[in-house]
Amino acid sequence: MASATLFITKRDGKKEPFSPQKIEEAIVKAYRACGLCENRDLIRNIVDQVCMKITKEDPGVEEIQDLVEHELMVHNPFVAKKYIIYREWRNVERDKRTGMKQIMDGIVKIEKNDINLSNANMSAHTPAGQMMTFASEVTKDYTNKYLLGVKYARAHRNGDIHIHDLDYYPTKTTTCLQYDLEDLYERGFRTKNGSIRTPQSIQSYATLATIIFQTNQNEQHGGQSIPAFDYFMAPGVRKSFQKHLAETLKLIVSLESGKEIERKEIQQKLAEQHISVQEKKEEQEKAIASILSMIEGIDEKGVRKAWQHAMDKTIRETHQAMEAFIHNLNTMHSRGGNQVVFSSINYGTDTSPEARLLMRELLSATMEGLGHGEVPIFPIQIFKVKDGVSYSEKDCAKALADFPKALSGEMEFEAPNFDLLIEACRTTSKALFPNFVFLDAPFNKHEKWNADDPKRYLYEVATMGCRTRVFENLHGEKSSVGRGNLSFTSLNMPRLAIEAIREAEENNPGADKHTIRREAKEIFLEGVRKTSEMIAEQLYDRYKYQKSSLARQYPFMMGNDVWKGGGSLDPNDEVGEVIKSGTLGIGFIGGHNAMIAIYGEGHAHNQEAWQTLYDAVMVMNEVVEEYKKKYGLNYSVLATPAEGLSGRFTRMDKKKYGVIAGVNDRDYYVNSFHIDVKEPVTIFEKIKKEAPFHAITRGGHITYVELDGEAKKNISGILKIVKAMHDEGIGYGSINHPVDTCNKCGYKGVIYAKCPVCSGENIARLRRITGYLTGSLDSWNSAKQAEEHDRVKHSK
Repeated sequence: MASATLFITKRDGKKEPFSPQKIEEAIVKAYRACGLCENRDLIRNIVDQVCMKITKEDPGVEEIQDLVEHELMVHNPFVAKKYIIYREWRNVERDKRTGMKQIMDGIVKIEKNDINLSNANMSAHTPAGQMMTFASEVTKDYTNKYLLGVKYARAHRNGDIHIHDLDYYPTKTTTCLQYDLEDLYERGFRTKNGSIRTPQSIQSYATLATIIFQTNQNEQHGGQSIPAFDYFMAPGVRKSFQKHLAETLKLIVSLESGKEIERKEIQQKLAEQHISVQEKKEEQEKAIASILSMIEGIDEKGVRKAWQHAMDKTIRETHQAMEAFIHNLNTMHSRGGNQVVFSSINYGTDTSPEARLLMRELLSATMEGLGHGEVPIFPIQIFKVKDGVSYSEKDCAKALADFPKALSGEMEFEAPNFDLLIEACRTTSKALFPNFVFLDAPFNKHEKWNADDPKRYLYEVATMGCRTRVFENLHGEKSSVGRGNLSFTSLNMPRLAIEAIREAEENNPGADKHTIRREAKEIFLEGVRKTSEMIAEQLYDRYKYQKSSLARQYPFMMGNDVWKGGGSLDPNDEVGEVIKSGTLGIGFIGGHNAMIAIYGEGHAHNQEAWQTLYDAVMVMNEVVEEYKKKYGLNYSVLATPAEGLSGRFTRMDKKKYGVIAGVNDRDYYVNSFHIDVKEPVTIFEKIKKEAPFHAITRGGHITYVELDGEAKKNISGILKIVKAMHDEGIGYGSINHPVDTCNKCGYKGVIYAKCPVCSGENIARLRRITGYLTGSLDSWNSAKQAEEHDRVKHSK
């Protein structure tokens, strides 16, 4: 029982003597707020019960108030409700006086803190960045106090859950979107100041893609993605080739026969006969013969010269277009805060000669890098691995048997784009992109996919951003195209595990560890279920708020039918049913830490821990299925990409439970179901352990492996890793390795303390953060810096 000498810890960290009288006064106020006459004997009894339940030597104010709430609920729930409301109001008023002032001061002073570094893609110290951060923090505060239900605001504030993108909550906008560029290019589209016609060259195709990225980014709070970049850009390559060929043919005809033929007339004939880029000699011969039959005044020699000239110009133009595309997406700012567009592109399965040419030049431009060879951060590039198209077991074995020959392009393969997969591995070894999405993982397959379908990309899963996956659909075709994520919220898995093991120990004093762990598992799984259900309801509340927004709030996205169905709306119509095709994600973080709390070991080597974590994610899937039926919405389980959250939950749990070895003793929680970044497992062990979780996190997932040394010296090793991911059923994977650049002399390689060329110490260290890259570790928040420091290199 609490004694007169007990001290309590106030919210500012100061300590003062514990006073039961203050508890009594607060309860009396709650009774009076209800219009009830206070029963002093009952109130003193409640105070005594509270005092008896104080077990810590220096309890916090919030802990004591939690005990008061509990006792009031037992004796008089009506009064308890008034007490809770009063407590919430006091918290709001207190925050107005203290918390927000400290946050704003930190922004003004450009402090290096986790608020200013919450987004590695934003320059928070610039004037625009400061304004964005001011707005973000004020809007989060507004959302918490006035838009969220009390239950959800409290759960978020206490660290039980994390509602992502709270700053964008009042705007009602959605998270992200995969564009149907073919539709936009064919119809043209409108921006604020006018309409854009169908592009007529690969340069125009690439330029308009960046404009679409930039424009739509301002109408959503997450990432933007192109699900089939190769399919959508190939017509631009075709048009450029036909234009260059027509120009050259016109010139040759004029010089050799004196006849004048309009370029557009020749170009039209080429288009009608489907004459375009060809890789195979026999196809080129057919095309040349066709040109000879349709154009008078030119011989075979002239056609061949014209063809080669057009090919050279098309390759050069395509390369320049891809260079410009990459440069623009790394320099063209979108939202306030000096943020470049959070962009992703998927490619790899279009086998047309134009698409293959485009992909080769894209990969080449990526390896060349930016102005001084810097590795481009955006777009996030994702190569689609598809059996029979860009991958085969036979091709893989053949390439690995003589990899130098395969790498030099001296081999022929049965899968038409397998050579591009090898080139993608080469590019990854130098530029960290592309990542790899595996279309034949059972959960990524689509029953309608057909190799002969020119629009088969509609049935290919595409991913975006850190890992967001949008595919299954209750309200239309299963596809990634023209849809996106509405919002997502994550649960604090380590906290549920800490609470579970403590309750199990309390319920079974003196019991053996196996008995305690069995009960802790059941309590943990029930906690996961209840929290997931609460998140599902919170997401439904947010969806109802989002669906009330007007189409005119998103003039580009809805007005141009970028989000499919939006084009049918009038400006003053609510988006309503249109956004039902989007997904709602129930996420989680800290699976490894949760297992340490219960079993003392992570799931890398403890099979019981692995099974418990798997069962927990399956419980989340059960909730997802229940709520799909309840509300008819596309709920999914998300392996949360935690940037700022990785430290937020950890700090809060240290404060709540103290430091627990192996659980919250670092500055971060390990991402989602990932094996601990410090765990010395092999590449193939990590892939094998994490792969089963991909099938049950269909809102998005990623597995990465961490390599040591310069990956560009071992490109065959990259292909072996891709093969292992493919074989184990990974849905989406990436390969990390250090990319360092000396800012003094420009040397690139693995640099330790000093540059080996000039001894410079100003080193830019490029690393991957939650699925995307950042230009320098200095732009990461403290939790992610600590995580990167702890990452072990995975051996083979």
